[in-house]
Amino acid sequence: MLLRLILVFTLLTASTQVLADAVDINLSNDVAQFQYLAPMGQVGQGKSEFHMGFLYNDSNNILGDMGLLVKNNAGNADILSGGIGGKVVVARITSNNAAALALGGKLRYAPFADKRWGIIGQVYFAPDIVTFGDADRYIQTGVGIEYEIMPQAAAYVGYRNIKVGMKATLAPDARLDEGAHIGVRIAF
Repeated sequence: MLLRLILVFTLLTASTQVLADAVDINLSNDVAQFQYLAPMGQVGQGKSEFHMGFLYNDSNNILGDMGLLVKNNAGNADILSGGIGGKVVVARITSNNAAALALGGKLRYAPFADKRWGIIGQVYFAPDIVTFGDADRYIQTGVGIEYEIMPQAAAYVGYRNIKVGMKATLAPDARLDEGAHIGVRIAF
């Protein structure tokens, strides 16, 4: 099933209908994550963004995700912006399979005089009712600080925690990532 998901991700990224306008790559000593981001047009007063990604850690665990985030500016667009949405998550953790439908969001706060600096926070959660396979919940949280080098490129440092709650009869909760990472986002 995971190979099929990877094939679908590959075909979608190669398709001329779903060309990503940004690539986000972040790394730590234990984890590599690759994300493709594509605008999906206007929705009311906001803009929606399609994303899909792949995460691999040094324990040979893999996670694929695909979702939609509807972004809008709250108050002054230069200071606070954010979005809410959902994503489908599929993971292979040791010999266990997991899938989830997670809801969450992302905020960017730019309190500094130079608005190219920003503090980013995100959270996604899937309770037992929408978590399948060998798992009973999915939680992803993260914070970071970014600097927009130019309008098409940003670099950031962050802390992320991705945890999959395994069913009681299986292994204890699995942490796919917990720690600091560095990353770049490049738009084209």
